[in-house]
Amino acid sequence: MINNFNIKIKENIIQEFKQDLYRNLNMDLYDADHFFGNYNGYIYKLINKVYEKHGAKGLRIEIKYIIEYLIFLFNKLKNNSSFEDYILVIIYFRLYYKHYPYRKRTYENQLSFNF
Repeated sequence: MINNFNIKIKENIIQEFKQDLYRNLNMDLYDADHFFGNYNGYIYKLINKVYEKHGAKGLRIEIKYIIEYLIFLFNKLKNNSSFEDYILVIIYFRLYYKHYPYRKRTYENQLSFNF
């Protein structure tokens, strides 16, 4: 029962991710996977890994970060005609994308003091 509930939550979050991708970048998850990482299917593995380790909240934060990264990437690709797109995708991914556990986290309760 709990496993079915977790699967449904994950599917809903992925559906929201697909809607945000279409709304912000006019692409689907399959197209986003080609601009993300080094090989096909990487974004799906990343989503599964983040959801298993950090739950629904971590996955929502990661999805927001992925969309911001893709917007950044498309702005960089738009202004560069010197190199092929697939080379720049790999270079920018290695330089700028940080996985969820390696990013600095901002805490929501910044004003709570431990006395």
